[in-house]
Amino acid sequence: MTTKAPRYSSTAVTISDVINYLEQNVQFQSQHSVATSPVVVGDISNIVTGILIALDITEALLDEAIENRCNFIIVNESFFTQPLTEITPESYAGGCIIKAIKYKLTIYIFSTNLDYLGQGTSHRIAHLLELQETYPIIPRKASMYRLTTFLLPHAAKHLIQSLCQVGAVLATEHLTTVAINGHPGIGLEALSYFPARSGLEFLQESQLTFMVPMFCKKRVMQTLLHVHPYEKVTYYLEQVEVIVNNRGSGVFGSLPIELPDKYFLKYIKTKLNLAYLQHTNYFDRPIKTVAVYAGSGSGLLQEVLDKKIDAFITTGLQYEQFLEANGKTLLIDIGHHATRLGLKKLILALLSKEFNNIVILRCKTITNPIHHIND
Repeated sequence: MTTKAPRYSSTAVTISDVINYLEQNVQFQSQHSVATSPVVVGDISNIVTGILIALDITEALLDEAIENRCNFIIVNESFFTQPLTEITPESYAGGCIIKAIKYKLTIYIFSTNLDYLGQGTSHRIAHLLELQETYPIIPRKASMYRLTTFLLPHAAKHLIQSLCQVGAVLATEHLTTVAINGHPGIGLEALSYFPARSGLEFLQESQLTFMVPMFCKKRVMQTLLHVHPYEKVTYYLEQVEVIVNNRGSGVFGSLPIELPDKYFLKYIKTKLNLAYLQHTNYFDRPIKTVAVYAGSGSGLLQEVLDKKIDAFITTGLQYEQFLEANGKTLLIDIGHHATRLGLKKLILALLSKEFNNIVILRCKTITNPIHHIND
């Protein structure tokens, strides 16, 4: 068995190489309230001396990067929510930026929970809770082209192979009957398969339907027109949205057994090692179906309610949303930090697949600024 070698196993890697890899392979939406570049500070043309992965930026975290000779820092959370009017060492954001500039560090905000890859932090929580038969709360949709064309059955195999080699994916193949005189594009090649003066007015063709990624459209169409045996090629091309292989935002599934709501909350605290959680009122029905979103789940609450899911584990909820969900689903806020646990490990695994000649570290510095009294 052979394995694909990383592209950067023996060449120098720039910071822009790493950023391009992340943005081309991970489809995500920015969580920033300010529409800015995810590169906060630094020169992306620099050669990577090391990568430090963290959840948040603090000056102590920057010290760890300096100590480990990591000039590229990937963090999940931005350290300012409004445009900076001034940069001073007295402010939290200003102090971090000044230190990063002084030591030639690049800070990149990677605001994603990796759910769209089908292996994000929501999936991690679902796995810890042993959820079964999991599906995305909101399936990921991708824009593609649907290409349909017609040709004689004996020529279908060659066309299918040619189009698949340039990125198309065969969706359906079946026979259809068409009138010869109503299909002027067929030409003499097709008519030669029928005896002279036979009186036949119909023939069978293979109808092939392909799904074509957006970036493959040009070369697929060039190949179609070049390989297709007809003088005049009949085809239909339309842009469609498709659901991508059980990927999307969040996860919902079923517990192995039903649990009373109070036991379910204890089960969550134990499985996720939580110091605290917030939830709506108890209600008199067992918990079987559970939804999880590792991030601010405000925008997914209505979808969860529409699906009539018994419990929804997330964070970043508003007071009014607890009122809305009360009695409809057991709404559980486990805190922002808890939903991101495991994210550093996931990013490390993602980068390690492509870059094996640079140091990639998970930070050891504790950056969570929120503490709770449990007495």
